[in-house]
Amino acid sequence: MAPTDESPHGGARTRRHRRQGGDDDETGVDAWLDATVYFGLGQHLLLALPMLWVAFMTVSTPVAVTTAAVVSLAVACLAIGALRMNAVSVGAPWHRIEDNEIGLGPDAGYGFLVRRAAYLNATLGLGTFLGARADLAGAGLPGSVVVAGGVALCAMLALPRLRAAPARTSAAVAGVYYAVSLLVVATFPGMVDLFSLSPSVALCVLAVALAAAFDVATGRDRR
Repeated sequence: MAPTDESPHGGARTRRHRRQGGDDDETGVDAWLDATVYFGLGQHLLLALPMLWVAFMTVSTPVAVTTAAVVSLAVACLAIGALRMNAVSVGAPWHRIEDNEIGLGPDAGYGFLVRRAAYLNATLGLGTFLGARADLAGAGLPGSVVVAGGVALCAMLALPRLRAAPARTSAAVAGVYYAVSLLVVATFPGMVDLFSLSPSVALCVLAVALAAAFDVATGRDRR
């Protein structure tokens, strides 16, 4: 007898079907919370942990950097939620993190996590330290919020189109983006001294650089 929705097998099948259907089948508050908090904030906090550590260890200008990091993180999470919910159309679908099967290799789930981590870390680093530079240059808190939030928003909206672009174009654009982000982080005032004072910061930046290299080399259309 075929399992019904009330049976254990039927319930599991129904839940799997709902997960595969995506968040766009729901438009309520719960769906938005799942998209922005669970898949947005949770994903960002976990995968971008190296750059978060760098940001919160930058004690030379703690207020400017911390403020920019929080704004960048918040805007990116809201953008991820909106893209998952199809509330914003950018001409290409958002690739959901749960769509990949867990496994090894560049095209499997773990490889995708490394590539997504590279992009989220680069976005957080670029938004945070450009926003902090704007603050230090005299733009103050409003300037920091605009720069950090703008970088995060543009980066998240660009990611689906970057995945949909031809492989060579996608790899070239991603490579430039990663290089600029790491350069902005590494040249921030006091960062070189911080590398020597706190080797963990240097290791985090190195980890982001390695993830970025992996992304450019193997994940040109699978970020």
